[in-house]
Amino acid sequence: MRRIAGVLPFLAILTGPLVGPRSSAAQVIQGRLLDDSTAAPVSGARLVLLNDNGRSEGQTLTDSLGVFFFDARLGNYQLQAERIGYQTTLSLPFQVSVVDTLTVEFFINVEAIRLAPLIVGVPTTPGREIFAQRMEAEEGIFFTPGMVDSLRPKQHVGEIFRNADATWVQWTWGRHEDGKTGPLPVVYTYLGRDGCLNFIVDRTPIPAPFFEKSIWGVPPLSDLTPEDLVAIEVYRAWHEVPEDFQKQIRVRNGWEREALRRINRKSCGIVIIWTRDGW
Repeated sequence: MRRIAGVLPFLAILTGPLVGPRSSAAQVIQGRLLDDSTAAPVSGARLVLLNDNGRSEGQTLTDSLGVFFFDARLGNYQLQAERIGYQTTLSLPFQVSVVDTLTVEFFINVEAIRLAPLIVGVPTTPGREIFAQRMEAEEGIFFTPGMVDSLRPKQHVGEIFRNADATWVQWTWGRHEDGKTGPLPVVYTYLGRDGCLNFIVDRTPIPAPFFEKSIWGVPPLSDLTPEDLVAIEVYRAWHEVPEDFQKQIRVRNGWEREALRRINRKSCGIVIIWTRDGW
């Protein structure tokens, strides 16, 4: 049995039998990501397989049991694990050979640094005034309060996006941040580089989830009901996004700050949902 230690409290790679397909050209790496302090599975973390040049050969998310899989050609690799609340962890190099099938236990440390709340001053302009100003620019799609009343979904807030031009809604079964499961929408657009959308509820950017393809598992988005909707702005690609939209965003903590950084990559459009609290 071969054991390879990792950097930072991290990784044991054990050789042994593995259930699954094998070939002379590609091997399977399977493993679990565990919390170093509790040994509990860490779900929704991003695992990246790096070759000996430091380039990604693939990435995946751990499931609810912390399990992950990679198909790998013969060669030298490292694994990198990332999850908010934990240290980004990199393994020592290891080799995948024709006689090896690798089973991995990957231990990741809780992040020692806690980010203090970050409060960014936001003008107190009511949402209805901001909405009216942006609608005059004639960029994007606007669901006015009257339109929302006539199109109000019966079951889930996400149903309303079926009425936005150049967008479509798919449904996936997933879980919310609180552990509850149910149908979650994945909203795409036909415009923009990736067809994806970031979400803002009133003035709060929504952090990307760690565990699902749909962002709707994260509050406050996950807490919305159809009755909460007042108005909606849909900017399907970055060229439709108003220049001053960031002046109205409230960033209160590190999670929301990271969400704003993601928005600023400009690869996705933006949906702004107004509720009674922000209107």
